[in-house]
Amino acid sequence: LMVGTLCSTAALAQQPETEQLRSELATLKKEMARIEALLRQIESRSMPEGANTPSPRASPATPSVAAQAAPAMNTPPALPAQPDDYIKMAPRFDVLMQVRADAYGDAAQIDTFRLRKAEIGIKGHISNGADYSIELDPVRPSDPFRRTYIRLMPHNRVHIKLGLEKAPLGLEELTSSSQIPFVDRSEVSDRFSAAEELGIHVESRWSRWMWQLSLTNGGRRLLMDDNENKAVTGRLVWAPRAWLSLGLASMQGQAGKESRDRDRYNVEVKLGSHLSGLQAEFYRASDGDVRSSAFYTAAFWAFATERAWLTHVQPVLRYEQIDRSDRSRADELRLFTSGLSVLFNEHQSKLQFNYLWDVHTNGRKNELRAQYQVEF
Repeated sequence: LMVGTLCSTAALAQQPETEQLRSELATLKKEMARIEALLRQIESRSMPEGANTPSPRASPATPSVAAQAAPAMNTPPALPAQPDDYIKMAPRFDVLMQVRADAYGDAAQIDTFRLRKAEIGIKGHISNGADYSIELDPVRPSDPFRRTYIRLMPHNRVHIKLGLEKAPLGLEELTSSSQIPFVDRSEVSDRFSAAEELGIHVESRWSRWMWQLSLTNGGRRLLMDDNENKAVTGRLVWAPRAWLSLGLASMQGQAGKESRDRDRYNVEVKLGSHLSGLQAEFYRASDGDVRSSAFYTAAFWAFATERAWLTHVQPVLRYEQIDRSDRSRADELRLFTSGLSVLFNEHQSKLQFNYLWDVHTNGRKNELRAQYQVEF
């Protein structure tokens, strides 16, 4: 009786161990199946372009007929032999819409109400070291492309963009229009920054430093440069604190059929964030024989609310000035902008009002601007 009791106790002790082994074997089988699938994907990506992936059931000593065929016989490239090996990463869609109204103090100008932006951004990954960005604005059918490029990342701190991207000149211009606290960027930025240019753009980011370099056609997208001229643009930013950044930038190039000099020097300072802070930029520029000095200073502060439908109320103020060597009063500027933004969901949904007061007697009249923006 004692022997039988001991044997029964040993059997009961072994039963939980057997169930645990079975569970671990099942988990191991699943992991091996997943590893085999990953190996098939790696093998298909490492094969020459146009070659089909051999079936895992085929003998390794007997390559498939597609792998033996000449490269010219496999054009266009065929899909992998195994449907599970074909993986296409889904893109991300971003939308930015701005509805705008302008009321002019000049009777000669017509008040307007229009759709200012309807940008559609398509962004996604091609592989671990490459992705893409496509931005279209159907509001401008003659010039719909914005930031459209392929980005290569040979190192986690080095990004290379090939295509249409903003040349690294001007803090306000490089800031997305959805994050600008005013209805519009300053006229100083519009006149002297680079906007999107076609070329090669390199960027490297660190914890407190960032540098950017670009080699572009140099005529700015709006000038439709014919590739006869080039421009080199560089920018260096230092952020000693999370709330403070200082930057220097320069562009050296030529533009237009007459190959006029188009050189820029820029200094930037920013305190705070896109919701609350101070920001200023100074430009020295030459366009042919005309030399310009320009700057703007801007202040904005977002007061948080406790309402469910409203996140902030944001007053804004900006002064900008442009002086020219030819003393052309029509092109010089002294302009104050004041306003108020009602932020329903920070910058993603907001209603903005700006009043522009021209203090320079060059024939320009005061103007009221209003804009509603949504971003999703």
